[in-house]
Amino acid sequence: MPSRPFDPQWTTDAPKLTAYLRQMCKQLTLLEGRDRARPIGSQVNFEASIKAIALDLYRAHETDPALEVGIASGSNTLQKMKQSRYAPDFLSPRSFQDALKILIREGLVLQTTREWHEPNGANNRTARYQASETLLEGLSRKGASIALLSRYSGAEGIFLKDEKKKLVEYGNVEFANGARDRLQQINKVLSSHWMDLALADDEFSRINSQLAGTRDNEGALPFDFSARTLHRVFNNNDWEQGGRFYGAWWMAIPSDLRKYILIDGKRTTEVDYSGLHANMLYAMEGIEAPNDPYDLGSSKYGPKSHRKLIKRTFNALLNYNGKGQLGQIDGFTEAVVGVPWREFRTDVVNSFPEFSKYFGSGVGLRLQYKDSALAERVMLKFASMDYPCLPVHDSFLVHHELQEELTEVMQTEFEKMFGVTNRVSFEIGIGEAVSHSAKPIEWTPTELETVPGYEQRLRDFREKHLD
Repeated sequence: MPSRPFDPQWTTDAPKLTAYLRQMCKQLTLLEGRDRARPIGSQVNFEASIKAIALDLYRAHETDPALEVGIASGSNTLQKMKQSRYAPDFLSPRSFQDALKILIREGLVLQTTREWHEPNGANNRTARYQASETLLEGLSRKGASIALLSRYSGAEGIFLKDEKKKLVEYGNVEFANGARDRLQQINKVLSSHWMDLALADDEFSRINSQLAGTRDNEGALPFDFSARTLHRVFNNNDWEQGGRFYGAWWMAIPSDLRKYILIDGKRTTEVDYSGLHANMLYAMEGIEAPNDPYDLGSSKYGPKSHRKLIKRTFNALLNYNGKGQLGQIDGFTEAVVGVPWREFRTDVVNSFPEFSKYFGSGVGLRLQYKDSALAERVMLKFASMDYPCLPVHDSFLVHHELQEELTEVMQTEFEKMFGVTNRVSFEIGIGEAVSHSAKPIEWTPTELETVPGYEQRLRDFREKHLD
């Protein structure tokens, strides 16, 4: 069964759904049968925990009905989480345990996989849960929709990890404070717009099934359309390593689906930086960049063949820190390329003699910091105009009519940072209407019962913002 960790940072401001959750909290409080009422603060935490569990399990079900959510409920674990800057304010061990207990007892939450503990801790497993049919039906009656969920605006968005990719607690850091403020400006705009895929329901279901089990730990679950905001991840306990943006659903889907992305029901265009890290290095070295850094010309790999493998190998060499052996990159097969991995890797190294000092130095994460700062500048430009700009590391998506503006901003910001202008390329999305429907977003009341999923989600989102 697919699973993911519990994420308590979700809420809703839809009136009917909010009222239902409030009433559920009151009923569950009465059903506890306590002799004395909780202190006000504890009761607030108890109700917030009920809502967080219910909404995250609903969100998981809407992403994939088979998806389980791992929820830690041990006192020591919860106490440690409570003290973390990455946890919500309401997380209190006793209140959270009481909330999970009553939800299970009343048949609203099901434990689908038991916890498992081994003496050495090598294969410990957190208990996993799903929303029951009772909870799902209750939410459905109140018009629950993935479009009515949103991430807490106060959730921590600046993540710092150590060398083992474990989250690091940090204090009042000036750089992090500034990055957080700028991120909130970007997320405020992203959360006020609806991003979806222009796919017919049957095609959507087919692709979603194919992607089951291919979760990206740094990204959102595929097609979790509620995940429309970003966070940044810095690496190796260093504010100048990494810093890239993650968390939004469009960053975790296969690249060939990005042409179907809609913003507020309208088609998009994707503009891509050409050879981003290579062109950064050329600029830093004061060397004029070729038209396509990953085109090895008349080499035995041909002018265009294996370009993606060359690019991946180039970036892997930049990320490699010289320790151990650089493993074979994903997608490489000797049968297709025609040479063993070591020979291919050596050929790529020899094709970039000007960058020999960078290969094996681990400079890749520092370049990621630079490209994340570049991405931040681009998105802030559009956020200042209240236009959503969707990042995918070295490319961005905007409403198709903003293609020229995006191209200009990307080139201008690159020149400001590196002193030269980078080339960009673009691809126009499929469009607002897909093959099964040529109708606009507006529908008659009768037709509303059978509209495609992406159009119904847009309608739900619009109605929420009209309330």
